[in-house]
Amino acid sequence: MCGIAGFIARGQQPEKMIDQMTDALQHRGPDDRGVYTDAFGSGFNIALGHRRLTIIDLTKKGHQPMQSANGDIVLSYNGEVYNYLELREELKAAGYTFDSDSDTEVVLKAYQHWSTDCFARFNGMWGLAIYDRDQERVILSRGRFGQKPLYYSRGEDYFVFASEPKAIFASGQVERQPNYEKIYRYLSGNYRYVDIDDQSFFADVYQVPKASYMVIDSNLNVTTHKYWSLETQSIDETLTDDDAVKTYRELFVDAVRLRLRSDVPVGCMLSGGLDSTAITAVAYKVLNNDITTFSGVTGEDKGVYDESEYIDAVIEATDANYHYIKPDPADIVETVKEMMQYHDEPISTVTWYSLYLIAQQVAREDIPVILNGHGGDELLGGYWDHYHYHFADLEESGQTDQRQREIEGWQSNHGRNPEEIPMWRQRVTDYGNETDSGMSKFADYSSCFTPEFAETYRRDIRVVPLYRPLLQNRMESELFYETLPASLRPEDRNTMAFSLESRSPFLDYRLVEFCFTLPSHMKIRGGLGKWIHREAMKDILPESVRTRMDKAGFIAPADEWFRTVNKEQIQAMINAPAFEQRGIYNVDRVREIFDEHVRQEQNHHMFLWQLINLEIWFNQFFDEPVGTYRQTAGAHQ
Repeated sequence: MCGIAGFIARGQQPEKMIDQMTDALQHRGPDDRGVYTDAFGSGFNIALGHRRLTIIDLTKKGHQPMQSANGDIVLSYNGEVYNYLELREELKAAGYTFDSDSDTEVVLKAYQHWSTDCFARFNGMWGLAIYDRDQERVILSRGRFGQKPLYYSRGEDYFVFASEPKAIFASGQVERQPNYEKIYRYLSGNYRYVDIDDQSFFADVYQVPKASYMVIDSNLNVTTHKYWSLETQSIDETLTDDDAVKTYRELFVDAVRLRLRSDVPVGCMLSGGLDSTAITAVAYKVLNNDITTFSGVTGEDKGVYDESEYIDAVIEATDANYHYIKPDPADIVETVKEMMQYHDEPISTVTWYSLYLIAQQVAREDIPVILNGHGGDELLGGYWDHYHYHFADLEESGQTDQRQREIEGWQSNHGRNPEEIPMWRQRVTDYGNETDSGMSKFADYSSCFTPEFAETYRRDIRVVPLYRPLLQNRMESELFYETLPASLRPEDRNTMAFSLESRSPFLDYRLVEFCFTLPSHMKIRGGLGKWIHREAMKDILPESVRTRMDKAGFIAPADEWFRTVNKEQIQAMINAPAFEQRGIYNVDRVREIFDEHVRQEQNHHMFLWQLINLEIWFNQFFDEPVGTYRQTAGAHQ
C-alpha cells in the first residue's frame, strides 16, 4: 500500500518534478521512496516515483519502482493483489524465477507474461503505472471497484498522474481550478451522486476509470480499455437455497482468508452490524486468527448511534483485543480541516469524521492493516429503500400474494410506517419509467446556489441503463457509481493519512459476481434483508447480531451537534465575508436552511456537513483570489 506518481513532459527536470510529487505523498508510504527516469518518445522525459508502505515482504527487495531483469519493464504500484501466491506458482510453472517475496514482483512478471490481460487475473485492489520501454508506452491501471485512487491530467506537452490530486499540482504542470459541476452535484443533491463519474473536484484532473487501463503512447495519445465488467442480468433461477448458501459461505470465507495475508498485524473495523461482525467472526472462528477490533461509539441513543450492545457480543464471541473510540464534536471543524489536507476533496458524510478518529487509533496501536465491511449492503440488499424495489419487482411479475407477505414482514420486522408504501411505490414507478434516477427521494438543495450557477451546472443523472429486476438495477448503480464509491474514496484517504492499508472482503470480485447471479428472494426474504448472508453465518455469528433487524453502522448524531456544539462555528462560516464573496451561494437561502435546522423545523445535517466541507476545501485550496466564481458563458474561471 503506497503512493505513486509520474509524468511524461517536454523540457522539464525529471528528478526535481518527481521528488516534489512524491514528497506530497509521504503519508501514503513512509517506509521507502524511489525514482526512475528515462527519455521517452520524441523529446519527452518520463519519470516514475514511489512512496512505499511495507505490508508484504518487508525487505528492500520490494523497493519500487521495480524493474524487470533486462530493464524493459518498470512498475510503480499501489495496492495489494491478494492472490499473488497463486499467480506466483502459475508464473513459476511458466519458467519465471523470483528474487523477492513481494506481490509487486508478481505483478511485474504477470505483465511480462500476460501483458494487459494480467489485470483480469488479479484479485485485489490497485492503482499502478507500468512503463514498457520495448513498446514505448505507459500503462495506468486501476482495480475493479476503485478502492485505490489514480488521478491524471494532460496537456499538449505533458501527461501527469498520481495517487492524489495534491501530487498532480506539486508537478507544477497543472493549475488548481474548481470543478463547479462537481460542486453543484455535491451540495445540491446527495453525496451518492458525487462519485458517479471520473471527474474530480478540480477542473482538468480526472481519475483513471475503475476496472480499466489506459495506454499512453510515445506521442501522448491515450486509449482506455475496460478489462472487467459485471454481467448484471445473468440471474440463476435454478439455484437451490442450500447450494447458494454453501457457495456464498465458501466464497466469503476465502475472501477473508486472502485479505488476512500480511507480514504485519491485521485488525478489524467493528460496527456491530452484520457485515463487519461477519468478517471479524470468520477471521477468528473459521480461520483461527487472533483479532484486534476498533469501534466508534458516541454513548448516545443506544442501538441507533451507539451499537456497543452488539459490539460487546462479538468481542465476547471472538475474544478480541478491542478498542472503543468516542468522538468529541467540539473538535469536528478543526478535525475536518486536518482531514482535508489528506482528502484533497470534500468528504461525503459525517461518518468519515468518526472513522478518521478510528484510523488514528488503529495507527497508535501499530496495526498497519485493517479489514472493513464496505460493499455488503450493495451486494445483499442492506439499504432501507431496497425493500421497495423488491416490492415493485414482485408486483410487476404478478406475485401479488408474495408482495403482500413481504410488506407484512417488513412492517413487522422494522416497525415501518405503512404510509411509506404509496409514497415509495410512486418513486419506484418513476424510476422504472426512467423519469428520474432515484434522486427524487433526497432533498433538493439547488436553491442554496444562485439561479445562474444552478442553471449552468444542473445535470440529469442516470448512470446505469434501466433493466429488470429493479432491485438489481439499483444495487448495480450503488455498487459502481453511488454509495460504494462515495465510501471507498474517504476510506482510502482516512487510512492512508495514518499510513494504514484498508481491505474489503465483500469486494472480492468472485463474491460480487456470485451475488449478482442470485435471485432477489435470496437477498430479501420475509421482509428482512441479507437473507443469504444471515443463513451462511449460522454458527459463526452471535445470534443477537445475526438476527438483528435494525441497521445503523458507523453514524453520528450530527443533527444534534450542528444545533448545539457546532452552532457558532457554522454561523461564523456562513457569515464570513469569504462565504459571500465566493459568488456561487444564495447566501440568504443558506442562512435560512441553517435557521430551520437550529429551530428543529427540518433536519438539514447532511447539507450542513457538506457545506462545512466545501467551505474548508475552498479555503485550503483556493482562497484568494482563485476560489471566486465568475459567470462567463459557463466556463471555469
